[in-house]
Amino acid sequence: MVEAFHSQLPVLAVEHDDLRRSRRLLLLMVAIFVPSRLPADDPPKDDMAEVKTAKDGVGKEAGAEQDAAQWLRGRVVFLAEVLESRGARSVPDARQRVLALETERGELIPLLEDRRGHAFRADDRLRKMELELLVRRLPGTPVVQIINVVELTKGGRFEIDYWCDVCAIVMFELKPCECCQGEIELRRRPLAKDRSPLPGIK
Repeated sequence: MVEAFHSQLPVLAVEHDDLRRSRRLLLLMVAIFVPSRLPADDPPKDDMAEVKTAKDGVGKEAGAEQDAAQWLRGRVVFLAEVLESRGARSVPDARQRVLALETERGELIPLLEDRRGHAFRADDRLRKMELELLVRRLPGTPVVQIINVVELTKGGRFEIDYWCDVCAIVMFELKPCECCQGEIELRRRPLAKDRSPLPGIK
């Protein structure tokens, strides 16, 4: 029996060495793969607050310039026609290309021709009015976008838009009603002297 036991010792030694190598390999695999699967640590709260504040600051700064609205007085004209009266002549096909507001001081401010702006091309009655326009200047350009139109007369101030009696809907340029396709009318609603058509803007 002693001889049999001694004959098995080399086998046991090999198995023991294999077990130790297996354990080392397992520990190495755990060390390599487990950290890569763990979620990254969240940054400190103070850092997160600084990042959020920085982003908010950029958004507010960019939006402030675009969203600032102001009232301007004057008449809407075709830019080239006024420039021609001042001695700067354009080619004939540019005479009615660009709409602009001619202010009380004679400044010419180009208008964005969206629905509000296009109304002055489609309806020449608007170009004959003395106006107060609520506008927003487009960043990086001299162009302004019309937000609201107010006519100035001896009888007071009137908010200007278009109205369909059949459908009871308001529109902002002269064209067939978007609902019934019927005719619409120019609407003039009186404003109090101290009242803006838009709340919070004077």
